[in-house]
Amino acid sequence: MIDWLTADSALMPFFDGLIEGAGNTLLSSGAAFAIGLALGVVVLALRVAGGPLGRVAVIVYVSAMRGTPLLVQLLIAYYVLPSLLGISISPLAAGVLALALNTTAYVSEILRAALSTIPAGQTAAARALGMRPWQCWLHVLLPQMFHRALPPLTNEFTVLLKASSLLSLIAVSELATVARNATLQSDLPLQVFAATAAVYFLMLWCASTISRSVERRFARLLPNVH
Repeated sequence: MIDWLTADSALMPFFDGLIEGAGNTLLSSGAAFAIGLALGVVVLALRVAGGPLGRVAVIVYVSAMRGTPLLVQLLIAYYVLPSLLGISISPLAAGVLALALNTTAYVSEILRAALSTIPAGQTAAARALGMRPWQCWLHVLLPQMFHRALPPLTNEFTVLLKASSLLSLIAVSELATVARNATLQSDLPLQVFAATAAVYFLMLWCASTISRSVERRFARLLPNVH
């Protein structure tokens, strides 16, 4: 009945590239989010404890990243940075770099909002117990901050995963590239893009399910944090 799902169907170009495309989509999104998460913590620490100069530098960076299109940032990472630095960079590396620097700005703001909900007395209490600043961040602030920021961080990851389709513009063989090429070969845009949407939905559903599981684990580890 749905012969285009069989091995002899015209959708075979899509299914042939599906594993590689979905893998590159998850790889680029996951790597960019992991880098953005780490840099987001650094940017937040710089904003909170970096003095006036650090605070101004972070505000300028976050404003620049949030105030310019991701597509422009992607094109700069792929076409401009290599010539400026005199290096060669692959399309996938340029894509991950652009996505990571972009999501760093949003992650730092999400974490800053979560940090603002933690009573200041907890920091004072930790310092009164003899904790050093880094111990206070590691044992008191960061666990609570990530617990409270988990839902918006999950939302940021879903936005990032969907935005990774822009990498098709610099010839990264991710899911949208596979769909576009399959459409050109099969002339079945409805079926191809419907299947592509289903794959994106499945990946995002899995991400949301994992997020809820992590949130429940956090709730068990930190029962008094809401």
